Amino acid sequence: MKLDLSRIENEPLRFDEKLSLPPDRLDEDQVAGPIEVRLEGTVRPVGGRYLAEGHVTAAGDLLCSRCLAPVPWRMEEAFSAEYRSGSEAPGEGEFAVEEEELDVAFLDIHELDLSDVAAEQVTLSLPMRIVCDEGCAGLCPRCGANRNVEGACRCEPETDPRWDGLRNVVGSGTAN
Repeated sequence: MKLDLSRIENEPLRFDEKLSLPPDRLDEDQVAGPIEVRLEGTVRPVGGRYLAEGHVTAAGDLLCSRCLAPVPWRMEEAFSAEYRSGSEAPGEGEFAVEEEELDVAFLDIHELDLSDVAAEQVTLSLPMRIVCDEGCAGLCPRCGANRNVEGACRCEPETDPRWDGLRNVVGSGTAN
């Protein structure tokens, strides 16, 4: 849903939307399927800019970073974002950015796409790494089988070549 910001005069514009974000709108390497999002809040004008404030709730499955199994995930957070007209954008090249401008986004038209706001808030809340279990053994590097499933991987354990020198000493049978 898009909010027409030109309709805002002095009163805040309220929104309450439920939407589904596909993995390609977020991080396909981390998201297993659609993320269901509820975005509620207000947008109000503040000195030639727009301030969006509200609450976001999201739920869906993420992928375990070790074995790629789906892991249920849920988040609830408050958010605040400032938007300015694209005509105020600094343009190309290098320019100084003040600390209070780090959280500012620029709009090309006087519309705020709530699906973009939801995608941004969910992306910011995704964990760096998620695991299904702290003891997750992950995938076999040779055959790709999930090592958490008994009997799925039939590969022989790989020996570390750094220990070959010691194995030769022990195997030679020379004791002092």
